Amino acid sequence: MNKKVSPKTFSRYVAIQALYNSNFQNDYEIIKNDFLDTNEFKLQFDFKMNLHRYKLNKNFLKTLLVTFNQEKNKVDGLIESNLQKNWNLKRIPVVLLSILRVAVTEMIVSKNTSIGIIASEYIMFTESFFTDNEYLFTNAILEKIFINLKKKNNLNE
Repeated sequence: MNKKVSPKTFSRYVAIQALYNSNFQNDYEIIKNDFLDTNEFKLQFDFKMNLHRYKLNKNFLKTLLVTFNQEKNKVDGLIESNLQKNWNLKRIPVVLLSILRVAVTEMIVSKNTSIGIIASEYIMFTESFFTDNEYLFTNAILEKIFINLKKKNNLNE
């Protein structure tokens, strides 16, 4: 994240961190409080980042978190049904699963957002967390899910 970051991009990043945390703290109200309701919102990075330059789109973040909380089974089902036969959600690294969950949630709530924008954002996040070719995995899963959702919901390309 070394370019100028839009409020939506920053909100996506925060949503990934929130869903990552939810793997260890399974109480949605605590996660919501930590990421949306508190006045002392803090993110931890492994690198220096001047956060006051970045604005958070709290409405977008809230929509992602609330929708995931309500549609967790649907989101996880879409991810799992598009994995290879010998794969399941437990085999996916927690960070990568969090990225996929937020991406799929955004596909569900932002039907008018181009799949190109959604995919490129989450591929960028995957590349920032992983050193190998995990971005190819992210791209393949998101493409399959998009095709399935498009058939059902007439999503935009």
